[in-house]
Amino acid sequence: MGAEELIERLREAREQTFAIYDWAAAEDDLRRRPGPGFRPLLWHLGHLGAFEEWWLLMRLRQQEALLPRYQVVFDPIQTPREESENLPPRAEIEDYLSRVRARVIAGLRAPAGEPGDDYFYHLVLEHELQHQETLTYLLQMLDPERKRRPAVAMPEVRANGVPGGMVKVPGGSFVMGVIGVIGSRGYPFAYDNEGPPHEVELPEFRLDRLPVTNAEYAVFVERGGYRNRALWSADGWAWKEENQVARPHYWSDGPPWEAQEMFARGPVGANLPVTGVSWHEAEAYSRFVGKRLPTEAEWEKAGAWDAAGQRKLRFPWGDDLPDAGRCNSDGRYLGPSPVGAFPRGASPYGCLDMAGNVWEWTASAFAPYPGFAAYPYPEYSEIWFDGDHRVLKGGSWMTRGPLLRTSFRNFFRRGFRHAFAGFRCATD
Repeated sequence: MGAEELIERLREAREQTFAIYDWAAAEDDLRRRPGPGFRPLLWHLGHLGAFEEWWLLMRLRQQEALLPRYQVVFDPIQTPREESENLPPRAEIEDYLSRVRARVIAGLRAPAGEPGDDYFYHLVLEHELQHQETLTYLLQMLDPERKRRPAVAMPEVRANGVPGGMVKVPGGSFVMGVIGVIGSRGYPFAYDNEGPPHEVELPEFRLDRLPVTNAEYAVFVERGGYRNRALWSADGWAWKEENQVARPHYWSDGPPWEAQEMFARGPVGANLPVTGVSWHEAEAYSRFVGKRLPTEAEWEKAGAWDAAGQRKLRFPWGDDLPDAGRCNSDGRYLGPSPVGAFPRGASPYGCLDMAGNVWEWTASAFAPYPGFAAYPYPEYSEIWFDGDHRVLKGGSWMTRGPLLRTSFRNFFRRGFRHAFAGFRCATD
């Protein structure tokens, strides 16, 4: 990729980031932590600049730091969550981001400034795209009255009446992991945990064609799913009791059920995918309906393996980049869409919504693939191979296009409920 194309992609991402920050009606809401265990939203803005400066200026070009204290304050390892307060004003942080970006662009446009190995530019770009989604679910935690809805026209999305049920995925081997190679040895870009690609043998299984909907999940709630000890693992029951969980995050008392959305409160959409549920809740629901969560390998095979061509697809529909006709992503609708609304995005086995709409929990712990090697730093993946984090696949309504690749592995702790995450079920 040439220098000017990289510059344009970096510019576009930054414009998107600033637009998300403008959703907050007051800077005070950016400066305080949205909840226990989270950093203020404003911290993430400075972190984006410090991360870009470190990789593209200090490491790649051996330049001195513009503001050395920013490399401490906005480093997640040097400054723990509970100390990430008393931050500079937004205007000062934005000025720092502008100065860092000016140096990056100057380096790319200098004689012999072509990036050559552009891995680190893509690392910085995808890092910002991921933080955009983090910012969005942190903003979701704010009351709707404390946010400004973007003045953009929202296209209408309607349910397609796609039948649910399950698809059969024949047994056999497939290639799991990233297409291509990782690090300085090639492109397309991928994180270290997405490889190496490796062959996996699976027995035949069945997978839900669609994600679990709010209407389906409401049956679990109304029939006592949160009170039925037999549906929960020991860890799940202890988590539920300790946190007094009795319904999805943002749902109000019901029925009838209502939910807090990004910019409003209203009735829960029956055909929308359930979201705001932890891995424990997804596991308990799966037992309630006599099914289970799919493994990561099962999800990836159903979502990406072209059995006829014996090849792995970059996205469920093929190798073409995502667009508005194939999935709900990139914040186009500012929320989830009815399940099955994008039949053009079907996987080879006929599963829908395997890119965008909501992330999907899998049964699998986040762990290294055979032959894994940390690159270019262990803090992205290696330190999270702790047995508690679980893999999520597919992306959400806010996930940016490149991150919808079927090899991408999101990961959260089993009790995490704030991400735009739902699930679908599997059976043997």
